[in-house]
Amino acid sequence: MINFNEIKYERIDFENTKKDISVLLSQLNQTNNFEEYISVVKNIIDLQNYIEEMYDYADIRNMRDNKDEYYQAEIDYWNTYKSQFDALFLPFYDELGNSKYKDQLMNYIPSNFFRIIEYKARISSNEITDLVKKEKDLMAQCRRLNQTKVIFNDEEKTISATMGFFTNKDRELRKQAHDTVNDFYYQNHTEYDHILYELVTVRNEIAKKLGFDNYVEYSLYNLKRFDYSYKEISQFRNNIIKYFLPICDLLQEWQKEELGFGKVEYYDTVYFTEMPELKYHGIDLLNELKKSFSFDSELSQLYNQMLENGYIDLIQSDKKVSFSITNYLAKSCVPVITGNYKDNYFDVQTTTHEMGHSFQKYCASVEDKKYLVSSLLKYPILAVAEIFSYSMELIMLNHIDNLFNEKDYNKYCFMKIYNLITNLPEICLVDEFQQQIYSKTDLKETDFREMWMDLANKYHLSNVNSGHINLATGGYFYRKSHIYLDPFYFIDYALSYFGALSVWNKCNNDIDLFKEIGGVASYYSFKKLIEKYNMPDPFNDKVVEEVSVELKKILDNYKNN
Repeated sequence: MINFNEIKYERIDFENTKKDISVLLSQLNQTNNFEEYISVVKNIIDLQNYIEEMYDYADIRNMRDNKDEYYQAEIDYWNTYKSQFDALFLPFYDELGNSKYKDQLMNYIPSNFFRIIEYKARISSNEITDLVKKEKDLMAQCRRLNQTKVIFNDEEKTISATMGFFTNKDRELRKQAHDTVNDFYYQNHTEYDHILYELVTVRNEIAKKLGFDNYVEYSLYNLKRFDYSYKEISQFRNNIIKYFLPICDLLQEWQKEELGFGKVEYYDTVYFTEMPELKYHGIDLLNELKKSFSFDSELSQLYNQMLENGYIDLIQSDKKVSFSITNYLAKSCVPVITGNYKDNYFDVQTTTHEMGHSFQKYCASVEDKKYLVSSLLKYPILAVAEIFSYSMELIMLNHIDNLFNEKDYNKYCFMKIYNLITNLPEICLVDEFQQQIYSKTDLKETDFREMWMDLANKYHLSNVNSGHINLATGGYFYRKSHIYLDPFYFIDYALSYFGALSVWNKCNNDIDLFKEIGGVASYYSFKKLIEKYNMPDPFNDKVVEEVSVELKKILDNYKNN
């Protein structure tokens, strides 16, 4: 595995690429021999994957160091031209979708590709190029704002680093950290509201240009939700309210009892008075995790190689993005992890989560060698992709005791299940919030915070949306970068829980099933995959009820032990 920083990057010229694709498409249309036809198809897919890799590489370098002027300029270039590059391949998709060799192509290209190109064609057009550029610029503006430094505890820190103190055992220090973050968001609420308003406006313009009613409808195509709609998602959210909110309300009472407080405040973002403490931090943690991942030889080898060659960068830095993400280099067939440790127990969760994504892509890269795989299949659909991240978090519970003392290890295991349950209402809130703001025809910038507060009450989250002026006026959502950068993604975390629990339960002795499903994850829609591997369907009322009972039992077991 070549070192990440030694990968040769080049800015790909749009006009030259346009000519190259035109020549390849001409060859494709003129050939009457399937062997020649499939050879040209391979050349086009290779070119597409190379373009994707160069774009992703520049984006990763920019996420890892926003002070690097070279890669900032490259991202500016890609923000201008990426949608135009994508549009160059539309005639290719049309040709494959209507090819006289389609039956033979099915032996070389996964069938899900043909479904994806139908959706891709529906959301691609040269008419939206300027609008997409505007959207990308607004997202870049949001990223820069999120990387603003604040003064906390007499030190200059990023918002992400300051949030690392949200689990500190010192209640006063926690309050200072929360107040510092909330003060920042409140002081900048006008800018956050404006950026979101502009994003909603431009995204709805994109959707309408393409013939959709709004961005809500567009998102079903953009996120490749082939076999479910917002009617089913709404039903899922209602079931979370019905079956999980009572558990979450009970857990709030548990929390009060555990902490010994008459009232849990907005800054009491802990369950125990002393939250689990890691024995290792930063690079020491990453090195110690080698032992944790060693229970499976393939997983261990991948982790070690990624760490040694710069494909994992999670060390805290004020030059990096505040979130964690796994990218996949489509030509090199290598996953890349980027993130910003918070110097608390969540760093273990972050690493295992992203390694779940990475190992799934490793498994897929092995399976993909049997086919010609376009970068359109480089990730599974999001609700499927998150099955592997969350199942890896759960699988690793049996292998991370080396990172904690015994008491803190048990606390970590409890918190893992506790957080899975208590995150569900917030995930649903974010999703319904997005559905509302993109559907409201007379939306104003001042509407966001009122709409958020109404939903916070609906999902029993008023306790974390009060106590500070930023929270009391509906500004909690500013910290949810998905709303700005990855609209409608958030609900996929919740949908994936059900498959993740199934994989976890079936991987007690080995992770062979993880590998099997991971290898073909991009080849199926969400419902097709969970049906094929007999996973619980989150759109089934009874399933949601049964899983709520199962998780409560697991939590009870950890609590009593």
